[in-house]
Amino acid sequence: MYSQLSIEQLVNALRSAQHCADTWQHALRERHVQQQHLNSFITFAPMALDSNAATRDGALYGLPVSFKDNINVSGMPTTAGTPGLRDYYPQADAGIVQRLRQLGAQVMGKNNMHELSFGVTSANHCHGAVINPANERYSAGGSSGGCAAAVAAGLVACAVGTDTGGSVRIPAAFCGIVGFRPSTGAYPVDGIVPVSQTKDTPGLLTRTVQDCQFVHSHLSGTAPAALPEARPLRIGIPERFLWADLDDNVREACRAAIDTLAQHGVSLVPVDDGLIGELNEAIQFPLPIYEFFIDFPRFLMKEGRGEQFLDILGQIRDPAIKKILTAQLESPAISYTDYVQALMSKVQLEKAYRALFSQHRLDLIAYPTVTCSAPLLSDCSAERNFETFVRNTDPASNLAAPSISIPVGAAGALPVGLSFDALPGQDSFLLASVRYLTQLLDTR
Repeated sequence: MYSQLSIEQLVNALRSAQHCADTWQHALRERHVQQQHLNSFITFAPMALDSNAATRDGALYGLPVSFKDNINVSGMPTTAGTPGLRDYYPQADAGIVQRLRQLGAQVMGKNNMHELSFGVTSANHCHGAVINPANERYSAGGSSGGCAAAVAAGLVACAVGTDTGGSVRIPAAFCGIVGFRPSTGAYPVDGIVPVSQTKDTPGLLTRTVQDCQFVHSHLSGTAPAALPEARPLRIGIPERFLWADLDDNVREACRAAIDTLAQHGVSLVPVDDGLIGELNEAIQFPLPIYEFFIDFPRFLMKEGRGEQFLDILGQIRDPAIKKILTAQLESPAISYTDYVQALMSKVQLEKAYRALFSQHRLDLIAYPTVTCSAPLLSDCSAERNFETFVRNTDPASNLAAPSISIPVGAAGALPVGLSFDALPGQDSFLLASVRYLTQLLDTR
């Protein structure tokens, strides 16, 4: 099966005709039928592979990619997982889709998601819950849960989700794959149903860090970064906040991985991240909720659907999301003053983060992606889920920093993710470093 190849191997095999594109697409369709119960796709419609010379020379020729269903793909509906957008057929590709097509990638379809990206379980009330391929009694996480499930099940080699507060990294951790949030602004955001312009970014989900690095280098047009040769990597361990209040299995798996890195000469530096936790709390909810009521109507107006804003909100199927958004619309709990204070806290957060790196001469920081494992499908509606799941992933989003989650859980157990973050703009360095670290860990 092609999913056992690296993305670079797959692209080279398709370009050289060592693998027949029609044969692997037929195998992919069969696999989709076998895995349809995972509910990872809202629209599964593999488009014909363009074999013209220009496309065949593309760096990602033939790469099967799916997109979260809040990302516009011409010819396919963009529902954002909500009934009010079920008839929305965009006229043009989102910028990230256009860029991948230019590189020769093949669109396979649109992935299921948490409604309007306002959740972390992908228990969608319109299209059904996304099931975790690692253990089908559990949630795949969210809000890009369909993307993670599709990659984990071998239905695509790469999926593009969106990450506002952790929506790529959370499902990657729960499904046992790699999830990468680039620095905010590294990838185009046009043509994507928004939550928050300050925090939103497309992100990549792949099986391995090597695959993620390969796709990112071509998407961004940057060469893989070099690692420091004269000294070992210095990784901060933020003990006060990001390593606090962990479930036992998460702590044990992540600690074992960190200890292994230390045994291979990586320098681990305990750091106090208490201020980062405090500042992030002031940003976590006020900023995205306030911006949603600016950014989403603006998106609809640009698409010629501005008059449908209230009707779309009225058709929201998830009662928890409907309650939050209706309350903010009718009697705002988050004022303009609250929003400005959140932005000021963001500035302070960025200063504290850079100071932490500077003071301890850090290359990266490392921490458990989520403080717990995936919830049972029957527990997806628990109110505690959102705050619990985004607790560790949200700071990187507010910092506009690159962040990647890799799988470190024991074989046969529920997956566990370990995250590494770098300074904003150091995406290539982060990927090169974490690829090296996964080699030390002997993980994917």
